[in-house]
Amino acid sequence: MAIFRDVVLTWKGVDYTVTPSMRLMRSIEMGDISLTDIAVRAASGRPPVSHLAYVISKMLQSSGLNVSEDEVYSEIMGGKDEEIGKLFAATLTAFMPDAGDEKNSVART
Repeated sequence: MAIFRDVVLTWKGVDYTVTPSMRLMRSIEMGDISLTDIAVRAASGRPPVSHLAYVISKMLQSSGLNVSEDEVYSEIMGGKDEEIGKLFAATLTAFMPDAGDEKNSVART
């Protein structure tokens, strides 16, 4: 039973469907990254960009894209604010359990 719903991350104009899972969450948190800490810091206006780059790279890798956290960091720092904001929002909400109202729905960002 999946508790998360798929999320579409747009990377360099291409959409990638990411299926959040407990396995993916554990692999991120094994890198000494707290998704909760990222959310709290982002909400207070201090997003940990290096941590977000790591999480986004792991999520994109899980969808089959060969991208490094360095590439993601570079894109974040040079990207358009609106696009980066959407990428951050999708990343921060990807691991919230689905309420179950729309089975197999895809969140689009």
